[in-house]
Amino acid sequence: MNGEEQPSPPHQLKPKVHWSRASGYFELGMLREAEIELSALPEELPWGKRRRAMLMNIRQNREQWEDMRDLAHGLRMEFPEDAEWWVADAYATRRGQSIQLARKILLEGLVHHYNDATIRYNLACYACQLGSPGECLDFLKEAVKRDPGFKKLALEDEDLVGVREALLKMGWGDGKD
Repeated sequence: MNGEEQPSPPHQLKPKVHWSRASGYFELGMLREAEIELSALPEELPWGKRRRAMLMNIRQNREQWEDMRDLAHGLRMEFPEDAEWWVADAYATRRGQSIQLARKILLEGLVHHYNDATIRYNLACYACQLGSPGECLDFLKEAVKRDPGFKKLALEDEDLVGVREALLKMGWGDGKD
């Protein structure tokens, strides 16, 4: 991804041990050390998938949007049944390319994951940012039907400032969540 060859850990251990170490390093913000442990994981499932997912999160932390998008896109193509890869691909695409391309990814993802609240919530954010408040509210209502936790998030999300007043008028901020 970044052209540098990753050093390997000094000892090759069981994949579970390298995964545990990588997870710990990641949680501590020691991203370079996490990458080193991840390099020891085999390609076969579940390790290869986990490795790419964590590398994607590392790229997100570093705001390396193109590299994050490459990993997310690969995971989405290989595992289209997992909605999270559609969302991650769109997230990185929005930041590295355009919100219109990100929206296109999620609209396609919605066909495969019709009941996914997170895809609908993100489509609401994109609609608001693209100046379509009606579409935004429609997606938000559908997201909240599927996951009520998005109601509170919508009231705090900077992407949704354009519809905040409408949400309050709908009673979303009345504390009866």
